[in-house]
Amino acid sequence: MELLQFINQLKTSSDEEAQRLASSYGIALTLQEIKALRPLLDEISFHWLFSGVPESFIAKVKRAVGEKKGEELFRSYLDMI
Repeated sequence: MELLQFINQLKTSSDEEAQRLASSYGIALTLQEIKALRPLLDEISFHWLFSGVPESFIAKVKRAVGEKKGEELFRSYLDMI
């Protein structure tokens, strides 16, 4: 499952490596955005593939990176699943 591998790689990568990895998937993130999103990685659940991403998590992502970038990230997520 490519999405789970991507998330696990992000968890173990340095900020710079995470930035390059995200870029390889067409996701442009600044180092500041990566640092803001990193704590949220541990909240991601495999079950969301079946139940959908909770609105509370979507709100956290948008608070971390802004409304526009948050929408872009969720479009990218939908393209990956």
